[in-house]
Amino acid sequence: MNKYIHTDPWCLIEEGFHESDQLASETIFSLGNGEIGQRANLEEYYSGETMLGSYVAGIYYPEEEERLNREAATRQITDKIVNALNWTGIVVFLNDEKLDLATWEIQNFKRILNMREGYLERTFDAISKKGHHIEVSVKRILSMAETEIGAIHYSVKSLNFEGRISFMPIIDGDFYIPNLINDGPIWNVLQTMTQADVAHLWTQTRRTDYHVCAAMTYVLCKNNERMNIIPAKIEKEKVAGFSVGTNVKKGDTLYINKYVAILNSLNHPRKELTELACSLAREAKQKGWSQLLEEHTAVWAEKWNYSDVSAEVDMETQQVSLYRQFRIMQGLDGNDKISDKR
Repeated sequence: MNKYIHTDPWCLIEEGFHESDQLASETIFSLGNGEIGQRANLEEYYSGETMLGSYVAGIYYPEEEERLNREAATRQITDKIVNALNWTGIVVFLNDEKLDLATWEIQNFKRILNMREGYLERTFDAISKKGHHIEVSVKRILSMAETEIGAIHYSVKSLNFEGRISFMPIIDGDFYIPNLINDGPIWNVLQTMTQADVAHLWTQTRRTDYHVCAAMTYVLCKNNERMNIIPAKIEKEKVAGFSVGTNVKKGDTLYINKYVAILNSLNHPRKELTELACSLAREAKQKGWSQLLEEHTAVWAEKWNYSDVSAEVDMETQQVSLYRQFRIMQGLDGNDKISDKR
């Protein structure tokens, strides 16, 4: 088996982008905060093999399993936590070229799961088919301080490109869920709406009548100066969001901070989901990326302070032990193995 996870006691580090490892990495580098779980899907568009995975605690759906015994085939209905709408997407364009790690030349790729501070980070250089060269840096959190909030910092630096860089931050309810009891859609989309400053998608499970609403807003900055550009609205049947960008020159850096609130009907009245989600997304934007990250890492510091962490002579053993604790403290299964990936 290809062993690609570097040994570090507090971080999982993957160097070099290999499509054959992407599905495994999406699982290993997952984040969670007890309310929301998220596979380590790439934020940007990706035409390679992927399995989108956003999960909301308590939102289940019946699954039909076939079990064979000595006498006959039997079918059993079980409840399975169901894949919900994808909140992480940020499509990136250089003029009309769409960033795609499966088709662009990727250099200096590094993916880091920082277990001490609870964030996922990626850095890489990308060269398009037209020779446009950019440097990308991405950081993602699922807030431990505000467990209905997810946030992403996505930065693009032009190394030789002159033209328009555009971001499309979206919430996407159009995805495939395999192996469930019926072949029809799992989710009904009750409402898709994009306002001037916030977009939301309100969904409902067809059989079990759970409701989930995600609302998203953003801030765009160029060379650390906030830009007030009127975006184009994206409002489709199952996709809500914005398209926004500006012209850059060589050496310019453009970044977007994406703030998402994910609420569900187990914790809030259904009729208030959209209003509450939009309000919470705006509040996260008002706080800003730096404050959200600071509050998030403070919770992780307290958690590790009260956990049973001891320095191991063997760094590999320590890494595995910390990873298991990290998964459990996030509300994720602690059994994912990394030892055969190193």
